[in-house]
Amino acid sequence: MLFFCEKKYFKVCRNYLLILGSVILSTIGTVHAKPARVALVKSPVWKEYEQTSRSILSSLGSNPEILIDEIVFDADSDSEEQFWQRVTEDEPELIITVGTASTRSAIRNVKNIPIVFTTVLDNLKAMLAGGNSADICGITLAIPVEVQLRMLKNALPEVRSVGYVYGMNSVDLYQSAMRYSSRYGIRLVPRLIASERDIPQALREIIPEVDALWMPLDAMLYYNQNIRHFILLECFKNSVPIMAVSKKIAEAGTPLAVDVDYEDIGRQTAELIMKKLTQGSRNRNVIQHPRKVLLYINKGVPTSLELNIPETIAKDAIPVQSGR
Repeated sequence: MLFFCEKKYFKVCRNYLLILGSVILSTIGTVHAKPARVALVKSPVWKEYEQTSRSILSSLGSNPEILIDEIVFDADSDSEEQFWQRVTEDEPELIITVGTASTRSAIRNVKNIPIVFTTVLDNLKAMLAGGNSADICGITLAIPVEVQLRMLKNALPEVRSVGYVYGMNSVDLYQSAMRYSSRYGIRLVPRLIASERDIPQALREIIPEVDALWMPLDAMLYYNQNIRHFILLECFKNSVPIMAVSKKIAEAGTPLAVDVDYEDIGRQTAELIMKKLTQGSRNRNVIQHPRKVLLYINKGVPTSLELNIPETIAKDAIPVQSGR
């Protein structure tokens, strides 16, 4: 009888010790669990990069499981290879790149560490093809063609024919535009140009044929301030409204422009980062477009061109003024 009690007592003690050991081990694991180290590398110059970075940090900053090192991309002080050696020496689990310059450089120089990029507007196919890292995903600034054409038609419902000047780097965008334009009752009048020198002649040819000009992002149309000014002036003289991309272009004098919400881009990037950290390679090579697109209307220009923008569209748009 005594032996039975001792045996029962021994079994109870053993179970208690097993439970206690499990609790202690789980506690030790909790105490010593390290947060995921993440390097956020942002390109300099653009205030939009800073705005996006702040939004990412705000979205992830309260998460105790993530430790973020914020670094400004600076390849001028030494070689890009040396810069990325310093970034990766602490072996971050993930690298976030904000902006085109830091993203392009990271893809060329970083190996074996996943990259999440954001606010990038470049030839992503070429950029990814020349990279060392096979684990890349991110968010492009490219607003889908369908969204741009739909917003153009909603803002200018009377428009039937739309002019479009594009270079060889935008052939894919042109093909997409041709697919979607008829969906919105738009006849696209395109002109392919080889260089900036072809723009004046291309405009002279299409302006008499069109009700509006569509200016999606293209290096030959946007990067030269004199070219942009010429296009705006030529269209204004001929009472042809322009739908452009970027709030800055609306402030320069186009009646309409679309742009992304950089605060939301930051939140969208933070969500992708969390998926990457928790799901790993399941998000490899995922490229997302901006989920929130804003319409800007220059206050004075639509009136000067006698444009009839529907009130339902105007009330949701963001007004801007020239010269701001």
